[in-house]
Amino acid sequence: MTSTRHLAFFLAPILALQACAPAVEPGPTLEELEAEVRTRSEMVVAAEMAKEWERAVTFFTPDVVVQPANAPQVQGLDALLHLYETALATMTEFESTNTDIVPAASGDLAYEYGINHFVFETPDGPVEDLGKYLAVWRKIEGEWYIAALAFSSDVSPPA
Repeated sequence: MTSTRHLAFFLAPILALQACAPAVEPGPTLEELEAEVRTRSEMVVAAEMAKEWERAVTFFTPDVVVQPANAPQVQGLDALLHLYETALATMTEFESTNTDIVPAASGDLAYEYGINHFVFETPDGPVEDLGKYLAVWRKIEGEWYIAALAFSSDVSPPA
């Protein structure tokens, strides 16, 4: 009987505090997170297709790391904008198709991968490039941004 009284003595305050605690709202589901990232991904691709480079960089974190195909890594928004303005200046066609978007259960990270199709105008005529990409998204203050991006070409370099 004494042990029951002691247990009740210790449990009563704990249960009272728990009853006063605010209810915890469940976070978004993985499907909802995926839809959020997909929407942002479509927005950045639309900016890239329109060659609206200054709008495109707004979808990236300030310290973004980009590893482009056949070029050195760049870091930061200024370097990314320069990459857009120089490396993609002769792009005449662009299409990006995501294969999958996988959000983390934590709700603050996701990765996306897919395929790219580019056509560039060169002095020798149009050159087509097919490749793939991997993007890491990070949620900051309720919005998704690309924190890292790597893309490569499936086309063999000229001999």
